[in-house]
Amino acid sequence: MKLHKLLIAAAALVMYSCVPAPLIFGGAAGGAVYTTTNDSVTDVFTMSKEQAFEVLVGILNSENAQITLSSIADGKIEARTNNAVIYITITQFNAENIKINFSAKKHVELLPDKDTAVRMYRLFIKETIK
Repeated sequence: MKLHKLLIAAAALVMYSCVPAPLIFGGAAGGAVYTTTNDSVTDVFTMSKEQAFEVLVGILNSENAQITLSSIADGKIEARTNNAVIYITITQFNAENIKINFSAKKHVELLPDKDTAVRMYRLFIKETIK
């Protein structure tokens, strides 16, 4: 009976919240906690900054994005696609984990582009699970 109530609560959360369903059910693959805003997704991963940086640059290259800024030391990557500007920051969370923030803007960097941020996050999850 408790499982039934939990499933109903999860369905209600999906139906009535601002968090898209793919993030609730598939998003926690990287870390125990992730957050979303109107244009970004943040999650914690168990890997080095260098590993994450390498995977992210590979993803951006495969998406034909033009990388305009990349600094492992600063933990920043900026890239442009035809439709969006993507901002990725990698910070040390603790001794074993890093925190990655995926953010995107569209239309001359004025409007939030959560869809692109979520897509980049999901591509990173897929790539690191391999």
